[in-house]
Order: sequence, then C-alpha cells, then structure tokens
Amino acid sequence: MKPIIKIENLKREFVMGDEIVHALRGIDLNINEGEFVTIMGTSGSGKSTLLNILGCLDKPTSGIYELDGVSVKDLTKNQLAEIRNTKIGFIFQSYNLLARTSALENVELPLLYNPNISSEERRERAIIALKQVGLENRMYHVPSQLSGGQQQRVALARAVINKPKILLLDEPLSNIDTELRNILRLELKEMIKEFNITALFITHDKEDAFFLSDRIAIMNGGDILQVGTCKELYNNPEDLYCANFLGKISQISENEYIRPENIKICSNGKIEAIIKDIIFYGSFYEVTVVVNNKDLLVYSADDSLKIGQNVKLHFEDRVLRF
Repeated sequence: MKPIIKIENLKREFVMGDEIVHALRGIDLNINEGEFVTIMGTSGSGKSTLLNILGCLDKPTSGIYELDGVSVKDLTKNQLAEIRNTKIGFIFQSYNLLARTSALENVELPLLYNPNISSEERRERAIIALKQVGLENRMYHVPSQLSGGQQQRVALARAVINKPKILLLDEPLSNIDTELRNILRLELKEMIKEFNITALFITHDKEDAFFLSDRIAIMNGGDILQVGTCKELYNNPEDLYCANFLGKISQISENEYIRPENIKICSNGKIEAIIKDIIFYGSFYEVTVVVNNKDLLVYSADDSLKIGQNVKLHFEDRVLRF
C-alpha cells in the first residue's frame, strides 16, 4: 500500500534561553493511503508539534518528512504554501468558519489561492462539495444558522474541496457535549469513509480514537511509544504507560497487571476478596475489591453485590507483564 506520509527520525528542537526543548525526539511513522491514523497523547506529549510539521506550518530540526513522495524539509515558504493548498486539508477544533460568510463562501476559500481555477469553477466545485455532505439546502446560511453537525460538514467540505492527499483533524470533537459528540463522531466516520480520505486525527480521548481509527500512535515526551490497531494496543501494550493510557489496570504482583474486565467474581473462584466500593455506570458496576491489602478493580453486571461482601475471584489468562 502506498505511503502518503513517511517520517523517519524526525526531530524538532526549540531554544528557550539557555535550554533546548526536545519537542520531538526522533520519531518514525508511516501513514498509508486510505488509512485513518490517530495520534494520542496528553498535553506536552508533542502531538501538536507533529501536527504543525505534517501540516507544513513548521519545519523539523532534522529527519525525513515525505508527503505523497515529496520531501518537505527543504522546501521554500512558497512551496510549503502550495503543498498546504493542494495536498493538505485541515479541520480545526472550532472548525474556523468565517462567522459572517455563508457556507458556500466558506467552502470556496481554499480555491481563492489557486490561480488556475476561475470564479465560476470555484463556485461550481463548492456547490458540489456541499451537496456531497448533504447541505445543498443550507449553502447560503452563515455558521450561526447551522447546527454543530452542519458546521462540521461545512468544515469537511472545505477541507476536501482541493482533493487533498491527507486530512489533518485537530481535536474537532473536543469541547462538545456528549450527545452531540456521539452524533458528530458517527457522521465524521461515515463522511471520511465515503470520501475515501487518508486522515490523521489528533486527540487525547480514547473513545474517539477507538471509534474512528484504523491505527493509533501513542505519544509521550516527544516520542511515539507504540503504534498499532486499537485491539493490539489495548490487549498488548508494550509498557506500563501505554497500558494505563488506554484503560484501567490493577497491579497483581511486582510486574504483573490485569484489566478489570479480565477479573471475574464467581463462586468457583480461587482468590478470596472483600468488596470495598461499588460504582454504578449504567450498563455495569465498577467494583473495588481488596486482595491481600491491595485494591483491584473488577467490572461486573451483578446488581446483588454489596459493600463488605466476601467474594471469590477468577483471573482470566490475560495478564499484562512489564
């Protein structure tokens, strides 16, 4: 499969007074055509620095960055601007729609910088893009007259009007209430699949990442710690940081850990425990049990469990070892 993005030993350093800040520490990553890849990390992990470089908004200090076979590192400002306008689509956290400009005019914006496209073609392509996202009846509405989902569709139409090689999404689902977030996440996944776009998504939210991604890269301290499918990363994390980042775990020995869903409360269990706390999450209970003075988390659907109750546990053969 053809790589759209190829990164090798990519570094970015900033000089802050007498100190050198290593924002990226020599990372490697390939993104293949048609893939949806998510970069996950906390604030300060380096994911925003990486996004700026991938979007040709910044240059690496050293290393290789190729976009659709073009080496980006030594391009001039004008060449970078051309790459941004022809090969990269952006969807930002707040969508960045112009408030007093119609949906149609917002979608036209990227084509304004293309001297090879006439105003007539620009308008025609914008209309087609809005029809593709189901907004042919909202073309002349300004953003304040559109719902959150409609604004996201305008942003997507604008991002893909130049038929980019890569779509960069900078936490577009953050700061949205849960119900709307679930709707927008589904719409985004369906639209990207329909357009057959290669996408890179930046987030710190595990649920968004699992729902949307073909692969996930976990970043921390300027490094990519692990790359894989959602299932690979969750079931086979390479270190304790990745294990904790993607879900809750409990320590059961010096170097062994287990996830709550892999502990069962059952009558034929061989490990004795006492229930310390129970939290109801709608479809399941998160139960804290005490075993040999250690707290362990267990997920259970049993609504008869009580705090202080003696129970028996069974550990499934899915222990994580680091």
